[in-house]
Amino acid sequence: MSEEIKDTVEVTDSSISKSKAKREARAAEVKAAKVKKNFDAILGWVIGILLAAVVVAVIGLGMYQSMNKTVSDSNYNVGLTDEGFVKGADLSAVKDLSLVGMEIPFAEVEYIDDKVESQVVQATQQYATYKDDPELTVADGNTINLNYKGSVDGVEFEGGTADNQTLVIGSGSFIDNFEEQLIGAHPGDNVTVNVTFPDPYENNPDLAGKAAVFECTVNSIYTIPEFNDEFVKAHYSEYADSAESFRAYIKEQGYQSNLDSYIANYVTENASVSKIPSSYKKHLRQLIKYTDEQTFEQYKTYMSYYGYSDAANMTFSEYTQKSDSEYEKYLKEQAIQQASVDLTYESIFRNAGLTISDEDYNMILEYYGGEEEALKTYGEPYVKQTAIKYAVIKYIKENAKVVEGVTE
Repeated sequence: MSEEIKDTVEVTDSSISKSKAKREARAAEVKAAKVKKNFDAILGWVIGILLAAVVVAVIGLGMYQSMNKTVSDSNYNVGLTDEGFVKGADLSAVKDLSLVGMEIPFAEVEYIDDKVESQVVQATQQYATYKDDPELTVADGNTINLNYKGSVDGVEFEGGTADNQTLVIGSGSFIDNFEEQLIGAHPGDNVTVNVTFPDPYENNPDLAGKAAVFECTVNSIYTIPEFNDEFVKAHYSEYADSAESFRAYIKEQGYQSNLDSYIANYVTENASVSKIPSSYKKHLRQLIKYTDEQTFEQYKTYMSYYGYSDAANMTFSEYTQKSDSEYEKYLKEQAIQQASVDLTYESIFRNAGLTISDEDYNMILEYYGGEEEALKTYGEPYVKQTAIKYAVIKYIKENAKVVEGVTE
């Protein structure tokens, strides 16, 4: 083979080899691209499944939370029998608190004399009235009703005249030295009051530093009746016939009330039940939420009435200061506690063979606004459940021992 032919063959072989190599390389690229495409598709599919799982989980969690979110219910009788007992309750699961014959520290339930006197004051204040008796005298601390007409240099000024105004002497609510000049006056008296407006005087800058004259008429004095035998006979004869016996009555009632509260608090703090009907727990969650919502609406109304405009836009979560999940946890805890208390009272009631007296039942009806209102709003089963608790407290109290020096 000549060198020329040889060179031609080598060139041809080389060209063929290079062309083949390119084809093979391209095929490899295509194959690799297909593999990558398939891998990307598989990876995308896997990621898609994972993302879908996350979405489903999120949706599922939202649906779970939505489905398990407590819906308030105002029906107080759900889960109760006609007798006021919890349906399906296993009273063997209730912890025995051994309350019969319990010892109660006297210091915890004593009704001290200061509270008695506070009750006496409240009793007299209920019958306080404005009196126009000319023998009465305005004194420091009195609340009076008066008319006044003010002038500067003999000319009446805007805002200086009023009728039937209430003023507490010594409150400092009027211009300096105004109230003091009314001390010693009697209902029906006309009193000339001379004062000087302060300087500066923001309420009316035109009056700042000027001398003024107010022609006043004392109409009446708010009078609290004296607490004595006559007062008791006139207003509280169904409880006592003298001031001394009425004080004794107040002290005894306060003592009995303290005993009731002590026992009720003890039951609440110590009640424990290992098994509670799930339907009753759900009912209590709904009832507690209903009560919270009602209180929330009343709070917004109250705050709006007193000028807190932001209260109208307050959310329930802002009011409770809890997120939805935190509030649901709170409801569950409260429902368990309340159910434990309810079942503890029921257990004691049944085990002791107690009954609800007509007197106690009627008292509970009156407490809830009278028979018609009580049965309409709360229902007979709930009223009876309340009466059961009251009967148990009475039973425990009758068998308790109040002891000096006993500590819990």
